[in-house]
Amino acid sequence: MAEWYAYPNSTDTERLYEFFGYVSRTTEGLFFPVMLVVIWFVAFIGSYSLNSGRPAAAKSFTFASFIIAIMSIMTSILGFLSPKFMYLSFILVAIGVVWIKLED
Repeated sequence: MAEWYAYPNSTDTERLYEFFGYVSRTTEGLFFPVMLVVIWFVAFIGSYSLNSGRPAAAKSFTFASFIIAIMSIMTSILGFLSPKFMYLSFILVAIGVVWIKLED
């Protein structure tokens, strides 16, 4: 019978850091980038619903991108996220800042 995923042992679920390392290894490094995308959408929609006026989309985009940039720095330092995803979040923040400047 084919093994779909690696079964955790007692050290994989002992502490939170080891557990997240196990999850990252099991999903081949895709768990945290997908979680950051989900957090970006939640932050964008939440911020967009609170803002009003013309530059609401630009502000919401920049806010959501900044939130995932901070989170990607933390997860990259811990070794759960590839630096290329961290750099992508910085690029999204830069695009958002330019968008805000163009809206003014």
